[in-house]
Formats: sequence, C-alpha cells, structure tokens
Amino acid sequence: MSVPSTRLPTAGRAEMMRAVKRLVLDDKAAFTGVVVLYVAAAGASAALPVMLGEVIDGIGTGWTASRVDLICGIIAGCVLAQLLLMRTGRRLGYRLGERAAARLRESFIDRVLRLPLGTVERAGTGDLATRTSGDVGAVAELLRKTGPEVAVALIEVTVITVAAFVVSPLLGLLFLIGSPALVIAGRRYVRLASPVFLKERAAMSEIAETLTASAAGAQTVAAYRMQDERRGAGYGRAAVHMKRLKGIVRLQTWFFPATDLAFLTPAVVVTIVGGIWYMNGWVSVGEVVAVAMLTLRLDGPVFRSMMALSEFQMGGAAMARVEGVHLMPDEERGAASDGAEVRLDDVTFGYGDGPDVLHGLSLRPRRGERLVVVGPSGAGKSTIARLIAGIDRPRTGRVTLGGAPVADIPLEELRRKVILVTQEHYIFTATLRDNLNLAAPEADDEALFAALATVDARWAVDLPDGLDTMLGEEHHELNLAEAQQLALARVILADPDVVILDEATAGIDPGSAGNVEASLAAALHGRTVIAIAHQLQAAETADRVAVVREGRIAESGTHDELLAAEGIYAGLWWAWKGVAV
Repeated sequence: MSVPSTRLPTAGRAEMMRAVKRLVLDDKAAFTGVVVLYVAAAGASAALPVMLGEVIDGIGTGWTASRVDLICGIIAGCVLAQLLLMRTGRRLGYRLGERAAARLRESFIDRVLRLPLGTVERAGTGDLATRTSGDVGAVAELLRKTGPEVAVALIEVTVITVAAFVVSPLLGLLFLIGSPALVIAGRRYVRLASPVFLKERAAMSEIAETLTASAAGAQTVAAYRMQDERRGAGYGRAAVHMKRLKGIVRLQTWFFPATDLAFLTPAVVVTIVGGIWYMNGWVSVGEVVAVAMLTLRLDGPVFRSMMALSEFQMGGAAMARVEGVHLMPDEERGAASDGAEVRLDDVTFGYGDGPDVLHGLSLRPRRGERLVVVGPSGAGKSTIARLIAGIDRPRTGRVTLGGAPVADIPLEELRRKVILVTQEHYIFTATLRDNLNLAAPEADDEALFAALATVDARWAVDLPDGLDTMLGEEHHELNLAEAQQLALARVILADPDVVILDEATAGIDPGSAGNVEASLAAALHGRTVIAIAHQLQAAETADRVAVVREGRIAESGTHDELLAAEGIYAGLWWAWKGVAV
C-alpha cells in the first residue's frame, strides 16, 4: 500500500507575525521588563561618549579638577551600570525566549497529535520530522538568542542616534548618512533571501524523506537490489540542497561588505566634516568627539543586527513551516456512536487520485466475534483495517461504528473503542512502566505484569530494574518481537471494544506466535477482534474467516467450511502448509 505524498503548507508573513506576537504577548510583563532593562543599558552606554565630550569642552572652558573627577566618576558608574543592566536583561531575555520556545513546542506537538493520521502519512515522515526537530529548534533559537540579540542591537542603535541629535542636531544629520545604504541593502537582502531560505529548508525535508524511506525499507531495497537507485536519489537530493546553500552564500558575498561600508562611512564623514565645522565655529570639539564616538559605537549593534538577518531568514523560514502546520483545517468529527458494532456497507475506496482498491465491499463482523481477514498481497486487507480505524474515508458506501460513520467520530472517543495494532510500534524513551501506562494510566504493577504475561513477554521478568527499566535508544533496546509484545500488552490494558490486528504478530517467531494469538484471543474474549493475516495459523481458530480478493469479499465462513468448499481459501491454506493440491 502506498499513500501519495502531499507536503504540509507553509505560513505567510501575516500568519508568522501573528504567531510571534502571540508568543511574546503571552509573557507581556516579562517582555516589558526586559525592554526596560535594555533601554536603560543602552542609555548608560550612550552616556559615555556624551559625557566625555562634555569633559573635553569643560576643560577648555576652565572646569575645576574636582568637577572633572566627578564627571569621570559618573562615567565609571555608567560603565558598571551598563554591565549590570545588560547582564540582567540578557538573562531575563533568555528565560523569556526559553518560555516562548517551550510554548511553541507544546502548541506544535499538540497540533501534530491532532492531525489526521492519513494527512501525516501523505505529508511524508521526512517533512514532518524536519518540522518537528530542525524547524522547531531553529525557531526556538530565534526566540531565545537571535531575537533578543537583535532587540538589544535595535534599542542601542535608537538610543545612540537620539543621543547624537541631543549632542548636536547638525552633526546628527551626518550621523545618519549611512542609513539609506543600510536600509536599501537590508531590504534587498530580506526580499531576495526569504525564498532562498525557504527552498533550503524544503530541500532539507527532501533529504530527510529520502534517507528515512531508504532506512525504513532497507530490506526491500536489498531484496530488489535498489541500492544504486536509492543512492542516486540521496545524492540528487543532496545536490539540490548544496545548490540552495550556494545561493545563500552568493547573497552574503555582497551583503556583508555593503554593511561594513555603510556603517564605517558616517564615522569618517563626522570626523572630517565635523573638524571643518569646528574650525568655522559651528560646533565644539567636544561635540565632534562625542558624535564621532557615538558613530563608532554603532559598529557593534549594527554589525550584530545585520549578521543576524541571515539567522532571522533561517528562523523565519522555519517559523513559516512550523506555523504552516497550524493552518491545516481540523477534521469535523462530531458523530456519536451507539455501541460498538462494525459495518462496512458497499464500500469503494482508493488512495488519492489512484484507482479503486476496494470495490463495493461489504463486511459485518458480529459483536464479540474473532474475524480473520486473509487474501493475497495487494487485495485490500490493510485498507479495510485503516477504514475501520477511521484513518481514511471511503469514496462511496459507509464504514460505521455503532451506527455512526467511523471517520466522523471524535478521535478521543474512537480510540477508546477501536485500537489498530500494526507491525510498526514506537517505543518511547521512558521506563517500561511509562510505556505501558500510556494505554492505562491508572493500571497498577500487577495489572502491567499480567498484561505482559498474557502476550508471552517473558523478557520483561529478566529486566535489570523490572518495570523501572529505561527503554529506547542509549538504554535497553527491544527487538521487533519484544516491541510487538509491548504493543499488544498495551491493547490488553486499553481494553477497547474493537481490536484490529494488522499483522500484529508478524515479527514474533512462528513457534510462539500461535501462543500469543491464543492468549490474546482469551484476554479479548467478548470483544470484536479483526485480524489481518498473511500467516494463516490465526485463521484456523477464528470464529469466521473472510477472504479478500481484488478488493472484494470473495468467501466467508469458518475455517472448516471454507476448506470443504475447496475455493480460494482452501488454495491459500494448502499452499501455506506446503501441500500440493
């Protein structure tokens, strides 16, 4: 089964700005405090050259030594105040950014978990994975580091500019001579860089998608000798990404030199022209010194803010992708089920714009029945499981649970009644107890061990710390069979009305798979169990067997009835047993 890939959307500038504003204003008091500290620190910094200019002019006009000493002491106090205010502001700003980043992560994960599973699958694991890790991380870095640094730089530039005009309006005009070049260069860079950085992030997603698909399908790649094809796909994606990176470098080769020239020009102009004006008596030497020093002090904040434009572009591109997930419309799921009876009536279904996979299929498992669905590969067995689990919607016909369309039942209610267990199981980096309690938070240790025993998970008894053993990477890693047993134990603990097992015991060795299935059947007695099976040992003990062929129910009955009919099922059974008919 394949699901067409449809990338998740990206947000526009307006949505991004609203998102950033929301993150900041959620902590308004702290934000205001940080701004006040930064303004005070910038004021203390700008006061240094202003007062130094006053001292120079004061000495020329006959200031006493004590007055000079007093002003110099105030200058020293301003230096200390600037250090303390800036340090405190940076610490509080970093904390503000960390809290905003935490809220961003929480809202993003919450939205991802509410996305329809079909949407996630069509988007591709690489796209969602890069948004969840790389993009969220880039935005978090923007919020806790780059954003505050640029805020500090802009405040410093503003305060220094105001101070220059306070010292001398005439020299203040020269102070601004480099501003047009900075504005033009910055606007052009932002305009050109924004699409380039978005394409670079998208290229990263394509690389991740290719690598993930190759790793997940490693056995298939090896079986069909597709190593060269997958390697070529990986190199192709990497080449595209390299092209995007070169585009970024080309932009920066003209932008950074232009920035250097723009903020050094005012210092030269103020010094030369200011000197001429001093000779003509239009300004004092102290004013020229003060404004020239203020111009030089622009070096740090202007350079930091211009350098940060690249990181802002990266963070902005990442924010567009993160916020794009929030643009996905919520599914309208307001139906209420009355009971847990499952019915598929005249269902037609196909993936995306592809051909129909199911053709007018009808299937009505009885309440409490153990129904095994068998058939050749590609017949539509897993598609039936996805429809009953509410992952996909039929093109025509109805798939209902308790009389309500399954795909319209709220997910929280649906997951309490229907659980789908496949061959793919996720083990969280947490204790065995925590992994099990996901299904039943209130279950005690006795219930957890009982569930593990039911699925023949003997390995759990031998763990070094029992239920407190950490699982996952860099801890105790479970093999495929153990992970499947853990997933089945979760089913026991969740105690749903309907259980769908899509090859759920495929990774367990055949010698014990039968025991696990028998134990599951006993534990789930009275509940509807629909098992999708390739290994037909599960069909022998089922209440009923449904044979799917070319998207239709070809046969239905007990194991013995279908063998006696000598139809499709009988052929599959004897072929599986290795008996020539």
